[in-house]
Amino acid sequence: MKHQVLSIILAILCIKNAFPQNTSNILIENFEDGNLKNNLDGYWYSFDDNKDGGKSHLKQPDWQNFQENGGHESAGLQVDVVLDKAAYQWSPYYSFGTSLNTTADMNPSKFAGISYWHKGVAHKVRVNTPEVKDYDYYQQAVPASEVWSLVTIDFSWLTQEGWGKKVPLNLNNNIHFNWTLNETSGNFQIDDIYFVKEIKYTKQNDMAILPAEIPAPIAVKGNVKTPLNALSKKYLTKGMNLASWAEAGKVTSPNPKDWKYNEASIKLQADQGMLGIRFPIDFDLYVVDRINVLNGSNKKIEIEPQLYTILDSINIWTKRHGVSYTIDYHAYDGTYSRAASKDPKFRAAASSLWRVIAQHFVNEKRPDLFFELTNEPGLSLPEGEYIDQADWNLLAQSMIDSIRKVDKTRPVIFGDTKWYSIDELIKNKPLKDKNVIYCFHTYDPFVFTHQGATWTKMGTMKNIPFPYSPERWTTEFREFGINSGVPQWVKDQMKQYYKEGNKQHVKNRIAMAKNWAYQYNVPLICNEWGALANTSKSEDLNAYFKTMGEIFKELDVSWQVWFGVFDSENKLLPGMAEALDLKKK
Repeated sequence: MKHQVLSIILAILCIKNAFPQNTSNILIENFEDGNLKNNLDGYWYSFDDNKDGGKSHLKQPDWQNFQENGGHESAGLQVDVVLDKAAYQWSPYYSFGTSLNTTADMNPSKFAGISYWHKGVAHKVRVNTPEVKDYDYYQQAVPASEVWSLVTIDFSWLTQEGWGKKVPLNLNNNIHFNWTLNETSGNFQIDDIYFVKEIKYTKQNDMAILPAEIPAPIAVKGNVKTPLNALSKKYLTKGMNLASWAEAGKVTSPNPKDWKYNEASIKLQADQGMLGIRFPIDFDLYVVDRINVLNGSNKKIEIEPQLYTILDSINIWTKRHGVSYTIDYHAYDGTYSRAASKDPKFRAAASSLWRVIAQHFVNEKRPDLFFELTNEPGLSLPEGEYIDQADWNLLAQSMIDSIRKVDKTRPVIFGDTKWYSIDELIKNKPLKDKNVIYCFHTYDPFVFTHQGATWTKMGTMKNIPFPYSPERWTTEFREFGINSGVPQWVKDQMKQYYKEGNKQHVKNRIAMAKNWAYQYNVPLICNEWGALANTSKSEDLNAYFKTMGEIFKELDVSWQVWFGVFDSENKLLPGMAEALDLKKK
């Protein structure tokens, strides 16, 4: 990522009286000199999404003098940022950074963290170190604040985002601090940035230690007995996802040796007892003249050969090694937006794309090939934006109708809005096609399965027990890594964990979907579930997967796992084969 020197507008802000700093703390920047050099001989700069198709930019700042109660007199950085995704594939961003040169007298590792004053929109603080080669830097989310607030970043709480190689945080080297805005446009102000020698915490009594409260079981009505359900149970159970690869961006190399997953990956999973492969891939990245096709300006769909190279390769490998193959249209980049969901031209384009894919496989007679219409409609949309269930049903039925023009019987997989929500699914009625397998995703209890997940702003969370235990609980959010950057809804779920962190709660949730499927006599699968493996204690992780294996078996629900059961080489973690009843070859 090319940095460009920032012509940051530094202005004197008449703020409060001086904030008393500990004499052992070291000033990094107070902006009083009005230049681009910080107090430790590093420099300020900025970078943005423009070179990759975005149009995020700074407005001319509206400088103002103001007075706050009990404040300090200082200078500060104030900018108005406009985030504009334009043609950029991911979330738009604008970032401000400063470099720090480590010396014998000034070593960041000798400090507990940094502090600074902040007012304005939410942002992330990133610590860029030379050991990280893939931009997966250590970071912490900081919420928006309408008033000047003192932010403290504890180095021990920093985590990597999670998409790259995990490396230790090394502060004994030249580093950079970045303040990155990638959520909301608006005014952003920072002032008085210090290295902090010591961070003291006082008890907050955020939670109560309560006895576990186990819900009454929901009665299960029965099992579906149809040929399609038998097909689903035979091929769509004990499966895994080829995750975090082709759904996250375009695969450019035609050589499988360069791919994250190849034939060796498929063979490994077959040898480990997996019976199915779900392959998430973003089809439309390989459409020639993609933007105009999706907006309806160009009605001719032409596919780059690379897409077929990938799809056909996995088709050959899964057949060769005896595992089923689900092709999952996984629009990870937010293409299916709320506006697109209401646009008949987009519906026509996305449906026609499925017709082209179905035509390509029309002579493939294997019974264990499945088409999954669109993963989690509304995935990767801005916070607060969603897809109405009725609009998604229109697109899903249109996609099925398009597939049926060339393939009358191929089983298709449908999940509902809000991340394949069980609650949304059971509000719905089945679609008008007899060859649909209905799907849900479950990550209950979410605060356990997603502790450490930066994309949910839970990156600092760790060591939550499963199942809930009063003996292992605490009154302090901080002891589970919960800081001010963790959303309130997560904190609310933590307060309910004594009711939800148990097998029966999770089983009841899945039983609701099971009873819906029985009511309408349709097949049901779960093709995403799991828990992050790096931030749980091993005994809790194993207990969770053993519990989930028992639930799926007891409810007779087929499953395909997303994450948590494999190591970095996609080999089963100790205990997982036993937990999930996998028979190794």
